[in-house]
Amino acid sequence: MILLYHKVDLDVKSHWYVSADQFDRQMAALQSYDVVYLDNYDPSNPRHAVITFDGIYESVGRYAAPILEKWGYPYELFVIGDHIGGDNAFDKGEPLERFATIEMLSDMSRRGARIQWHTASHGRLDHLGERLGEELDVPQTLRDVFDTCHFRWFAYPHDIGRSRDPDGIIARAVEQRFAGALAVDAGSSTDRYRFNRLTVLESTRVPGASRISIIIANYNYGRYLAESIDSVLRQTHPPDEILVIDDASSDETPGVLTAFANQVKVVVNEVNLGIVENFRKAVSLTTGDYVGFLGADNRMRSDYVERTRAALDNNSDAAVAYTDMTIFGPLAEILAAKVKAPKSPTGETYHWEFPDPTPEVVEGIDKRNFIHGSSLFRRSWYDRVGGYEKSSDAEDHDLFRRMLKAGARSVRVPHRLIEYRQHSNEQANTVLSLQLRINALERTNRELREHLAKMGIVSKSVKNQFELTKMAPNVVARPATKLNWTDDGLQIEALNNDPGIVILLPNNREKWLGVRAIYRFDQAGVAQLYTRTDDEEAFSADSQIIKPIKRGWNFLSLSIQREAPISALRFDMCDRPGKLLFHELVVFSV
Repeated sequence: MILLYHKVDLDVKSHWYVSADQFDRQMAALQSYDVVYLDNYDPSNPRHAVITFDGIYESVGRYAAPILEKWGYPYELFVIGDHIGGDNAFDKGEPLERFATIEMLSDMSRRGARIQWHTASHGRLDHLGERLGEELDVPQTLRDVFDTCHFRWFAYPHDIGRSRDPDGIIARAVEQRFAGALAVDAGSSTDRYRFNRLTVLESTRVPGASRISIIIANYNYGRYLAESIDSVLRQTHPPDEILVIDDASSDETPGVLTAFANQVKVVVNEVNLGIVENFRKAVSLTTGDYVGFLGADNRMRSDYVERTRAALDNNSDAAVAYTDMTIFGPLAEILAAKVKAPKSPTGETYHWEFPDPTPEVVEGIDKRNFIHGSSLFRRSWYDRVGGYEKSSDAEDHDLFRRMLKAGARSVRVPHRLIEYRQHSNEQANTVLSLQLRINALERTNRELREHLAKMGIVSKSVKNQFELTKMAPNVVARPATKLNWTDDGLQIEALNNDPGIVILLPNNREKWLGVRAIYRFDQAGVAQLYTRTDDEEAFSADSQIIKPIKRGWNFLSLSIQREAPISALRFDMCDRPGKLLFHELVVFSV
């Protein structure tokens, strides 16, 4: 395949222009090809591609050359000898443009270009007689500027078929002077002196270019969804399709989807399918060769599609391209500590670098997933291993493990292309390990005790239930009015994400004081949360209300009134009912 360009500029001013942005995307699409010089071109090799330009305008040097250098592609420049450094005033109907100077051509030759011949004047070659050589011969002054690898190829300025060259005079003259030639219209895919070219326009899609599908999976993340969608729309190389699939959300999601309905494809499930079935449905509704998922609470860096697509295009045996991440959000510090991600210079985000897919890393895929869920994967491998399946492991870990076990390779893109938001422990795709939760609770209690100490409140840590029982009679409640509560009381959330686990997440760190929340379990596995509540009619005789917590993902918004008698704050961690792994009790006394 030989591509023909004329003008690359910021704006598309006529039929012959390609915008710089679109040119960059077209170059990205060539990553699955071997881009070569004409001297190395094998027309029988379907992976070979050649990039050529005719006329060589200044805009080619200004806009196309840096992009070609970025991608590392060689290219061919067919110059019109008499117009080097001039303009295209002869080309009626086209915007006036300057041709590249000798200095610009020399600069491009040092950056990967080879200079070739497109006649002296761009005039017709038939009926020239003895003057034919004047159009075909490259002036010695030009040959002296460039070395012998240049001016080996010729590009016809106009169609020269048998009717215009019945005796083959022009064809023989070209063959005597050049190693090969490119036709205008009626060319050949095999004749070295009449090779065809594909004229590339703004709307041209590179043949065989991989198609990209990005899926944004949402469930009750309407507050973040607009950011997520916008990050995909702002890609330097936009995906071919963007699907937002909503798994029956009950929050503000519908309004966000309406706002973006004209820019993305939207699918809303009538009932909640759950992660695996929702993901399977989403993939089935897309057509891309490469598929990537983005959580509705996360964001893509603007070059995600460009870089991950190039990685798969350049590695035909790779099933998945994964990236590094930036961790951000109110809980970023917790995950960063777990994965040992260093803090960014700004101190607000963390840089999470993933390991390269060495044999040792790949061998350990059963125990550790080094490929995150927002990686770009090849649809053919997805189909080959059966797609997403229900598993005891995370859905992405299970999928990528099966790909690697089946013989696929993975490739790491060493750039932080995913911005991974850590905002709450209920994130289905970021549930931290039990030890990580324990670390978070230990830190919470430490900060609480430090805050109490500043207020002159004595705090003690009780490490077991026996010690709690022994100390309980001596607990003296500090008057709630001296704890600086507001009239609205203190808001907390209670999260139960596994049987026997409760995490208390204060909404406002300045109002942690005075919460009494005791999580208790029994051998039957019935979990109960004892706490104060703003429902005065529900108070028990001892000012406590029993609130049952179902197994699974549950959220309870509890408002504690300022009049509540406060004595203790306790966090319990258990891996199953009846087995206490950790608890910390903070006792308040005057």
